[in-house]
Amino acid sequence: MSDEQLVAAAKADKTEFVRLYDKYFNQIYRFILTRVADVQLAEDITSDTFLIAIEKIDSYTWMGKPFSAWLYRIAINEVNQHYKKSKHEFEASVAKWHEVSEKFDAPDHELKENEDEKQNLSNLKLLNESFHKLSEDDKDILSLKYFENLSYQEIADALGITVTNVGVKLNRATERLGKCVALSKTTYGLPLGIVMCFAFAKLGLECIALGTLRFPALF
Repeated sequence: MSDEQLVAAAKADKTEFVRLYDKYFNQIYRFILTRVADVQLAEDITSDTFLIAIEKIDSYTWMGKPFSAWLYRIAINEVNQHYKKSKHEFEASVAKWHEVSEKFDAPDHELKENEDEKQNLSNLKLLNESFHKLSEDDKDILSLKYFENLSYQEIADALGITVTNVGVKLNRATERLGKCVALSKTTYGLPLGIVMCFAFAKLGLECIALGTLRFPALF
């Protein structure tokens, strides 16, 4: 069934919302995990996101965009609201990111001893610290692009901005992050270095969630 059909079904019968939940849970959970780097907190915020969605489904108007765009907007708001309420947990999440880089195990242990691998892990730790110094808007757009690998159009739908504005905001966010981490001093060029570090961060965060992913009950 298409998103339009699934939404119509959920509006007619709230129990049908579970189809949208099953379709988008992993996607939204993964995004939230990249923002908070804590499995339990990510699960809680993901649960809240879907609860808000089901409560407001009747007010949702189908505009031809993926339903996930609306879920991303709710998730972003919930994450930002959480950090506004708790500076302590924000700082704790930064520490958690650092634990990811320190505990990351490469499949090939010999490769981990390689100097390039060590440089990647060092860059990741620096990136983690710098990433959380950015504004919420910068973190949102970088996460959607580099963690979720969304297209410019998908990001535009999720953030409620134009595709052109996505390009401008993403370039500016990348530049600000680049200035923080000063990756130009490494063996990688700025864009490639940032992309590689985000790739390692994504793998590390997936390792955190491995075997612990739970689906909060909605009904």
